[in-house]
Amino acid sequence: MLDTLLGFMIANPATSHALTALPETAGIAAAMIGLRAPRPEATAALVVSTYYFGREAGQREHDIKHAGWDAVQAHLGAEFLYGWSLPNLQQWLAPTCTAWAIAAVLFLMRSRLTQTR
Repeated sequence: MLDTLLGFMIANPATSHALTALPETAGIAAAMIGLRAPRPEATAALVVSTYYFGREAGQREHDIKHAGWDAVQAHLGAEFLYGWSLPNLQQWLAPTCTAWAIAAVLFLMRSRLTQTR
């Protein structure tokens, strides 16, 4: 069972990123709600999205440097999506969309709970 799950996650990185973004977003939002931070759901989604963007941009920057670009060009290219492949774009967008969907659900749940009180 575990081998099958790990095989699926390795074979489908965008899906696995989306599945891991789910508890990450919920956990960060729960911690921020407990700390009474403003806009905890949106902040959690932004943190998760930024994490995955940085992860994919770092990989692109590394690849661009090895293609012969200097460090500044490689950094700017990676930051502005130059040289990103479709799988890398999907591996950033899938968890980002999941994070914002979870944030919306948490926001709606919290707003409904506060209305009934």
